[in-house]
Amino acid sequence: MAAQAALVLVCLLAHLFHGETISFSVFVGAGIGAMGVGYAAWRVFWRPTERVLSGTSELATLYRAEVGKLAIIGGLCAVFFLLSEAPLASGLVIGLLLSMVVSSLSAIMGKTPLALITE
Repeated sequence: MAAQAALVLVCLLAHLFHGETISFSVFVGAGIGAMGVGYAAWRVFWRPTERVLSGTSELATLYRAEVGKLAIIGGLCAVFFLLSEAPLASGLVIGLLLSMVVSSLSAIMGKTPLALITE
């Protein structure tokens, strides 16, 4: 989530200093992507610690998180296109793609010690 927040901040600063419509669309796309990824992370990692879940229920949680993420992204994109006076689809898609790439790279680059996994 820190990488997502940094991306949104960079897009906001680019919009503030550059000031064009496409930079605003990129900022909104990155923000929408961060909200979707944030929901999915919350859905997957937040749960009471006393419950032990089976592999099947873990998989169902992952699917619910992914479907919820896609619903949030789709709904917020629809709202943006309905409310924006001059939406730029290319900027929105660029922001969404940057958000997804950043979240994937941060998951790949983040290393978890084996001791934490086996405990």
